[in-house]
Amino acid sequence: MVIGIIGASISGLIAGKRLADAGHDVTIIEKSRSIGGRLSTVNMDELNLDFGLTHFEADTETFSAFVDEYQTEGILKEWTDEFALYDGTEMYDIDPNDDPQPKYVGTNGIQDIPRNLGRWVDIKSQEQAGGLTYIGPDRTKKRAWMINLTDISVFECDAVILATPAVEAYGILQTVQNKTATRRIIRYIDEVLYDSSISLAATYDHEVPGWDGIECEHSSVRWISNESTKQEAEKAGLVIQSTHEFFRKHARTDDEKAKELLLEEVSDIVGPWVHQTKSTYLHRWKYFNARNPIDEYFMELEMEEAPLALIGDYLGGNTLENAFVSGYNLAEYWIKKFSEVTV
Repeated sequence: MVIGIIGASISGLIAGKRLADAGHDVTIIEKSRSIGGRLSTVNMDELNLDFGLTHFEADTETFSAFVDEYQTEGILKEWTDEFALYDGTEMYDIDPNDDPQPKYVGTNGIQDIPRNLGRWVDIKSQEQAGGLTYIGPDRTKKRAWMINLTDISVFECDAVILATPAVEAYGILQTVQNKTATRRIIRYIDEVLYDSSISLAATYDHEVPGWDGIECEHSSVRWISNESTKQEAEKAGLVIQSTHEFFRKHARTDDEKAKELLLEEVSDIVGPWVHQTKSTYLHRWKYFNARNPIDEYFMELEMEEAPLALIGDYLGGNTLENAFVSGYNLAEYWIKKFSEVTV
């Protein structure tokens, strides 16, 4: 079966790898130059800074097995099991509200996760899907679906997986000619809301602080990650992430001003030295975290002759682990459902 996956998120990558391993012909279409979405790393001044997702936890058997495998291969490692807390007034060395669990990171940056998963599937990067055309049982056509790319070309396939944020999946589904079949899914994903964030990565000539990360309350900053302690660096490297409210308030603020405002906020928490940056990189995450994820690991279109499914970090929860399990579970389901590979 020829399968087209829209979105090279961890959901799309793990689903693609497992389906390809089962003998299906899988192609992932990704609008960006890089893959992995929030699993993004920037290298500045010999430091790897994870400016999207800075760390993650593993609870389920499925994801824990993946993490163990990648630790064995040297791609992942355990970072810490506790963070500091700033409550808007005072700093606490340990967040009393946090349940201590191992936090995992990439040995050389978190982007190594999608890079390694991407080796096993065909990825068309910088190709944007503008919509879908349903062919269905029309046997004069070879495939059930056409993914319409914004460069006017098309990709024909037997099945489609949408591994994008819910908002983008909604827009693509709206283009499907068979509206009746997609109505149930559209109704659910239209209700998914996202928190946005501005992320600032910065390097310094300052000594490395003694904390690994600070969870912030009653502040325009929600999280400060000490990236230097992940790699035993001699100089400080931070990733600062704003609240959703700060993102909305400064949606039209230029990057330099937004950077100054974030550093001013952080200086009240860790000290004035944070203003003395060496290099900086600012990124705006429009769909950073699903606020109200759907309580299903994947959603499937009820059309046997033209399979279509949705996976992602808004299904089953909003963590990296949920996103992984979403793609993994759909792949396992489809492997059993379509045990005979069609050409």
